Amino acid sequence: MIRRFAPTVENLVWLNHSRSVTSQTHGMHGKQYMRLAARTLAVCFCTSIAGLTGMAGLPGVNSQPAYRHAYYLFLSGGASGCEECYVPLLVTQGSLEEAAKASIKTASVVITTYERDSIWRNEGVVSIAPAEIEPAPRILHLRGRKYRYQEISSREALKLFENPLGTIPISRTMLPAFGSPGPMLEDLISSFRKLVSN
Repeated sequence: MIRRFAPTVENLVWLNHSRSVTSQTHGMHGKQYMRLAARTLAVCFCTSIAGLTGMAGLPGVNSQPAYRHAYYLFLSGGASGCEECYVPLLVTQGSLEEAAKASIKTASVVITTYERDSIWRNEGVVSIAPAEIEPAPRILHLRGRKYRYQEISSREALKLFENPLGTIPISRTMLPAFGSPGPMLEDLISSFRKLVSN
């Protein structure tokens, strides 16, 4: 995807400065003028890059979070039709037990699977409040539904990520769309491969 450079305040300041200086450069030699122009363009380019990356220079800003836990979510009553065939997989950075004790919401990834065999759709990132987790009965309240959660091994989660089409032949309109907000499939594979190899 092509992204355009948006003019920042710093860019405009330097461009206006360069215009005012240009009127004073008629008496300069060619080399002096070229040095001034090169310096102005370099500053404009650097400020544009900083704005494009967002808070560039801060450690860890552009790094992907490490996901370490995966849970299958099973509907607790009220399923209709083949709704139980589509089992959500919740991928988290910390355990749900830790999230239940936290003071803030936890960002997690929801992936809908078909019969836990293949990936049907990436739902993206959701925020889970501590009050929505009941550790003792292993209950999670998510998007108005009540689920019983069960943690799976890193190896089982990795197998799903590495084989998203699974083994059960089903009709698909398209491949799972890993373009929604949240980690890409490659990021999840990388995180869980590290866990399996340790």
